[in-house]
Amino acid sequence: MEFKYIAIGLCLILAGFLLLKEWQRANKARRIWRLLSSSVAALCFALFIFPISYQVEKPERPHELNLLSTGVSKDTLDKLKGRLLTTDARLHQSLKLPKLSLIADLPYFLKSKPEINHLNIYGYGLNADELPALKDHQLSFHPSEIPKGLISANWNSRLKSSETLAIQGLYNQEGALPVKLLLQGLGENLDSLIMKTKGENTFSLKGRPRQTGRAVYHLIALQGKDTLAKEPVPIEVQPAMPLKILLLAAHPDFEYKFLKNWLFEKQYPLIFRSRISKDKYSTDFLNTENTNVSRINSSLLNKIDLLLIDEEELGALSGAELAAIRKAVDAGLGLMVRITGLKATTGISKGFERYESPELKNKTLTIQLPEQNRLFGPLPAEQAVFLRTADDAQPLLTEKTGKVLAGSRISGMGKVTATVVPATYHWLLNGQARDYSDFWSTLLTATARKAASAERWTIDPAVPTIGQRINITVDLDAQQKVPLISRNGFRLSPLQNIELPFQWQVSSWATEPGWNKVSLNGRNEFFYVYGEQDWQQQRNMTKLKATSAFVKEQENTSSRLETNVLITKQVSMWWFFLPFLMAITFLWYETKML
Repeated sequence: MEFKYIAIGLCLILAGFLLLKEWQRANKARRIWRLLSSSVAALCFALFIFPISYQVEKPERPHELNLLSTGVSKDTLDKLKGRLLTTDARLHQSLKLPKLSLIADLPYFLKSKPEINHLNIYGYGLNADELPALKDHQLSFHPSEIPKGLISANWNSRLKSSETLAIQGLYNQEGALPVKLLLQGLGENLDSLIMKTKGENTFSLKGRPRQTGRAVYHLIALQGKDTLAKEPVPIEVQPAMPLKILLLAAHPDFEYKFLKNWLFEKQYPLIFRSRISKDKYSTDFLNTENTNVSRINSSLLNKIDLLLIDEEELGALSGAELAAIRKAVDAGLGLMVRITGLKATTGISKGFERYESPELKNKTLTIQLPEQNRLFGPLPAEQAVFLRTADDAQPLLTEKTGKVLAGSRISGMGKVTATVVPATYHWLLNGQARDYSDFWSTLLTATARKAASAERWTIDPAVPTIGQRINITVDLDAQQKVPLISRNGFRLSPLQNIELPFQWQVSSWATEPGWNKVSLNGRNEFFYVYGEQDWQQQRNMTKLKATSAFVKEQENTSSRLETNVLITKQVSMWWFFLPFLMAITFLWYETKML
C-alpha cells in the first residue's frame, strides 16, 4: 500500500480520536470551539504532509536556440545557457566549446527542426544570403560593437587609362594615436592622409594609375610603426579607345599645331580643318580616311566622337551647321569649345559664363586637377579670363586658387566642355609632356561620346571571398539568344529573367583566389576573389547592418511566437502552520487556564 494512503488513514484516525475525546470530556463548556480547533489542527497537520498544489499557465518559448557568429565576446559566451550553434567553421574551431555545434546548412537544419521558433543571434550576424532562411522565426539580435579599422570602402575598379582611381570609405579609429592611410600601387605611393579623431572617420584617396591591365593596389593603415591593415585594391585599367576627333580652327596657331601632332602620335583618328578665308579651308586627315568637311552636317558628326572647336570658328558656322551640332550633341556627341574672349558669340557658348580677373596679370598660370589636388607645372601665360561656377556645370580644371579654367555640362545624351586656357604647348617646350598629356586626356575623356557596350554585367556579392557563392548577372542590349558564358574555362548555364527577358544570371562558387576570368559571348572580363582575411572588418560591418535591418523588419511584420505551458506550484506551508499553531495554542490555553 502506498505511503500516501497510510498517512491519510493515520490522519483520519488522529482526527477522529481528538474529536471523540473532546466530545466525551466532562466539562462541556466551549465544546464547539474545541471541536473546531481540533479539526483545524488535524487538517493542517495533514497538509504538512501533503501540501496543496495548483497549476498556472505561463507564456514560454521552449524551443529556443543561440546562434553564434563572428565577433561574439567571451563574456557573452560565459552567460549563455541552452544550445549553442554556429554556421562559421573557423569560429567553431577557434572557440572549441563542447556544447557548440557546427551547422553546415542553416536552411536545411531549420527545416528539419520545425519545433524551433526562436533564435538568439550573437556577434556580427549573418551574411545577406543566409538571412532569408530565418524569415519564419522569431529573432533576437545581440550585436557586438562596431568593428575597428577599415569598415567601409568603395572604388572604381574598372577605369580607363586617362581616368583617376578614387577610393572612399569609413575608418573606425581606436585609441588616441593618429592613423595614416596610404594608397600604394606598384611600389608607388599615390595618396595619403592622417586621421586624428577617434571614432568613425570618412576618407578619400585618389591617384592616377600609370599602367594598363590588371593590378592589385593596397590600402594601408599605419599607426606609428605598426601596420594595422593592408587591404588589396584590385583594379583593371583599360587602354582608352582611340576617339574619332574633328578639330575646327578659325586660323592655325601653335596650340593647334602641337595638339594635332600629339593626337597623331597617340593614334587618334583626327580630321583637322583650318579656315583660310570665308569658304576656303586647309584640311588634314590623320589616322583616318579622307571625307568631305566643307559643310558640317549630321552625317559627318555621327561618325566622330568629339568635336573640338574655338569660339571664333563656332560663330562663323551657318545656322544649319549649328543646328546639326546641337542635334548631334543631344544624341551623344562630345563638344569642346576653346574660349578666349569675355563675350559669348553663339548660343552654344552662352551656357558658360565668364569673367575677368586682373589678379593674375603678369603672373604665370598654375593649373590643378580638383579631384587629385595635383598641381601642374607653371605656364608662362597671362590668364585673365575664367569661368563662373554653376550648379549644372562640373569644374574639370582649376587655377591653384580655385578659379575654374575648364568646365563641363550635360546636354541631352552628350556633354559640352569649355576651356579658357590659351596655350598649353609650353609644357611640351619645357619637357613637361606628362602635364600636357594629363591636361588633354582629362578634357577628352570627360567630353567624348561614351561607347555603348553590347553586354553589361555585375557580380554579387561585390566583394566575393573564397568558398562563397557568386551570382553573375548579364544585361544584353535587347532580347537575344542565350548568351555564351564561361568562367575560368568552364561553361555555365544561364537562367533567363522571366520579367526582364534581356537579363540572364548564372551562379558559381569562388574557388580560386585572385583574378578570375569570365567570358561573355567570346569577350573576356575579369573579377577578383578575395582571401578569407581580406577586408574582414568591412565584411563584418556589412553583416552587422544586414542582420540588424532584417531583424528589425521581422519585428515589424511577425507576431511573437510563444507557447502557453502549465506550471505546478505549491501553496506556502506558512498558510497551514499559523492556523495549526493557533489551534493547538487555544486547546492548551483552554485546558490549563480556563
